Amino acid sequence: MLKVRKNQTKNPMVSSCTPSGETARCTGPRPAVSAPSWPPNGAARSAKLGCWALFLTGYSRPSSARTEVHQDMSRSPYRTPWGRVIVAGAVVAVAGIYGGLALRVVHEHRSAPPPPDGYFVLQPAGSYARLPDDAAAAVQVHHSTWEVRAGNARYNNVMPVHLELQRVSDATHAYDPRWNEYVIGRITGHFTGTTDEIFQWAAAKWGIPDNLIRTIAYMESDWRQSNYGDFVRSRAQCPAGYWKLPCPVTFGIVGTKSTNLPGLFPWNRDSTAAAVDVLGGWLRGCYEGWVWWLSAHGNRSHGVYHAGDIWGCVGAWYSGDWLDGSAARKSGERYISQAEYWDGRRPWLLPGF
Repeated sequence: MLKVRKNQTKNPMVSSCTPSGETARCTGPRPAVSAPSWPPNGAARSAKLGCWALFLTGYSRPSSARTEVHQDMSRSPYRTPWGRVIVAGAVVAVAGIYGGLALRVVHEHRSAPPPPDGYFVLQPAGSYARLPDDAAAAVQVHHSTWEVRAGNARYNNVMPVHLELQRVSDATHAYDPRWNEYVIGRITGHFTGTTDEIFQWAAAKWGIPDNLIRTIAYMESDWRQSNYGDFVRSRAQCPAGYWKLPCPVTFGIVGTKSTNLPGLFPWNRDSTAAAVDVLGGWLRGCYEGWVWWLSAHGNRSHGVYHAGDIWGCVGAWYSGDWLDGSAARKSGERYISQAEYWDGRRPWLLPGF
């Protein structure tokens, strides 16, 4: 097996904490193995994926009942138009049935979890200029009151007043020049909603599968925006307001590190949307092939960094290297293995999540 490079560095944007009890990387059809213990709190997870289905009862239009009336009586000005009453009553009954069904479907839709396969698919490399802005992405969200992390409410309702990340210098040749305009310049955190609605918003905005965002959030924090870690002993690296050493520099539901993103704190701590927006931007920019410095990081035997490999970008989000290490060791490859596993298991749909 390939060994992890001794000088391996952690992606400055994310947490360096690695949960324990992981399984080997899944290749081909996912084997029926027991679920690893993840995230770090060691909570036991069932490996059985729950099935979710919505069955709607069909209603056929009732046949019309016709009342025969004597011709003379039908012309009487004193006759009660029973035929019209019956027809009108039938119409009201049918409207009531369909109306009640519609209300029930709407209610169930607004309180239902996402479908197993999610709502959004990966948009191809090169589609960056066609991706929706904040408002257009919000329109694509499938709204639901389904919320499995009530403690996120205080963070889900925080929208950054002015989030402006420091742009990178083109002179460093670390990123494609489009990185500043189409990634850094688009990260705003301008959305509020439930935890899952925020995942959907970021997925639509960046052209990333929403299930992939759910997976990374599960691995990093068990879907808890109050998550924090990556303690440092340098007071110069401590975020504002943190004076006691060691201090945390990573915050949020997807483990977003703030030390190398000037302008991000405190929004990666206080706003779920801001934290997830950063993840979406990273995955899109990496998938487009714009993170040039990744070409010099990783194990070349696994291939050199290139556009169009979303799983490689997932591993780089964790390790800061390209396809580094192996599934048996703490590395980007191991993180990819875990992400593939949980993306298939969809733990957020399991009872007790």
